[in-house]
Amino acid sequence: MGRPALVLKDVRYYARAPEGRHTYAALFGSDGRLLRIEQRLTKENFAKVVAGTSGREQVRELLGPPWKIYRTREGFEEWDYRVDVDMRWYDFLVDFSDDGIVRRAYLLHDPVYDTPGPGGGGRA
Repeated sequence: MGRPALVLKDVRYYARAPEGRHTYAALFGSDGRLLRIEQRLTKENFAKVVAGTSGREQVRELLGPPWKIYRTREGFEEWDYRVDVDMRWYDFLVDFSDDGIVRRAYLLHDPVYDTPGPGGGGRA
C-alpha cells in the first residue's frame, strides 16, 4: 500500500485522495501484527462526527488525514475529504472552531463530478 499518509498509535492510514476517494486504516496489535484493514470514509463514520461534541483528534483518528485543509470566510478551519457515497462523488467537509470542536459537518455534491470528459469526474 506504500507509505502511510498518517500513523497514529497502532493505526496506519493510507489515503487515496485526490482522485481516489478512500482512506484505508491498517490496524495493528501490540505485537505488531496486522489485525485488519478498514475503509474509513463511510456514511457510518460520517454520522459519528457530531457538531458541538467531536474534536479534531477524534475526527483524525476516525477518518484519517483530510485531502485538504482550508480557512472558511466564517473563520473555521475546514477539512475536506473526497469521498464516494452510493456511487456518487462528494466532499465531506468538517469545520472546526479555534477550540478544535466540530461546528458543522456535511456532504457537498458537486455536479461536475458526474460530467463525463475533461474537467469532469467521468461518471455519468
